[in-house]
Amino acid sequence: ALPSTAVRGDAGVLLTLGARYPRAFLDVILNAQKITAPFDLEAYGVRDPFLKNYLDLIAFLLQGLPSNGTLTAVMAFMVDEFYKPDAVMDFPKGGSGAMAAALARGVTKHAGCSVRTSTPVEEVVVEEGRAAGV
Repeated sequence: ALPSTAVRGDAGVLLTLGARYPRAFLDVILNAQKITAPFDLEAYGVRDPFLKNYLDLIAFLLQGLPSNGTLTAVMAFMVDEFYKPDAVMDFPKGGSGAMAAALARGVTKHAGCSVRTSTPVEEVVVEEGRAAGV
């Protein structure tokens, strides 16, 4: 397998990968179309509705897209990681609501800042390409 640290951002990547990891590099080149394609549940023969939903959930948690919008390489890596013998699945104590509450506490500890939920928004103020207010 190619370590992600071996991938550089310049043309020298070909020399690095070809010289240090020739077999893995050749495997990537030969399978590039497969691993960079969207993870197509139908093409892999996934028919069970529960399994489809589970794999879509994994894809969504990874990058906010369903499986057909997620690269096969990303899904393969994550599924492999999930099922390693000593793998653990961490989650925030108190669930995702606790994360939202922590973010709100971080905002409201500053004078004049507040967080309102379930509130209609009339306008988002954008200054220099960034949200500056609501």
